[in-house]
Amino acid sequence: MKTAASFVGCIQTVVLNHREVGILAEALGGVNVGNCGHACEARPCGDAECRPLRERFTCRCHPGTPHPCPAPEEFISSLPEPSLPSLPSTSVSMLLTKFERSVPSFTGTDSYLHYSDADTMKRIISYRVDINMRFRTSSSNGLLLWSGRQSDPQEQRDENEDFLALGLNQGYLTLAYNLGSGEAVLRYNLTRLDDDLWHRIRAVRNEQWASLVVDSGTGVSASSPGQLRELNTDTGLYIGGAPDVVRTTDGRYTRGIVGCISDLVLDSDFSVVLSSPEQATNTHSCIP
Repeated sequence: MKTAASFVGCIQTVVLNHREVGILAEALGGVNVGNCGHACEARPCGDAECRPLRERFTCRCHPGTPHPCPAPEEFISSLPEPSLPSLPSTSVSMLLTKFERSVPSFTGTDSYLHYSDADTMKRIISYRVDINMRFRTSSSNGLLLWSGRQSDPQEQRDENEDFLALGLNQGYLTLAYNLGSGEAVLRYNLTRLDDDLWHRIRAVRNEQWASLVVDSGTGVSASSPGQLRELNTDTGLYIGGAPDVVRTTDGRYTRGIVGCISDLVLDSDFSVVLSSPEQATNTHSCIP
């Protein structure tokens, strides 16, 4: 059977050989794919994991959560009609052009994307965050992702100011965060990532605990000190770099990433549209 066009609609679950595939989290790439409305968009489970089941959802508490899941077992939601991209039949060369436009590259100097919309920030300012992304770079140091607190450049920063930073340090993936009661730094020393090849990374923070995984390898984990468990930032989310990186990150980084970033997914179900940021500064199209 021949087809003249690609599928137009929403796909919620794919199961292969009795294993559920993470459609967004495990994808190696994507073109003209948008977010489709579902019952978990409003985060009805709070800090627990929300799993959509057609028009319903179920809540699953994380191990060690001291309080019960705040939501009922099932909920029938009235979902808005999703905005679906038009996907006409296209040639390989057209797909390549769309790839270049949808995947940004960064120069490392005053080069970044910025987001402050509610859908993105409610997944950052929380007790839990799950970051899944692909990138490639040949540089050993650079900021991949940042969210922090705004500060007066004339005043000294609070050493326990909330922030979340993901980047490369001497070629290794590093996650640093402070929830207000002490900084934690987690470094993935098993794989260098400055080889100009595509890598998929996953950074998960669940209250004080955090873990890093690179290319489905062995994970590493750490915990932040003190008692505070929630990240509270107000700068929005910067990707690829930030304005005045040294001041913004309080000297943790001196430049943004030099390379390409694609397929950024938050909380396993929300794809950040890298081609439509609130602000884009000095970014270009990635050459695959």
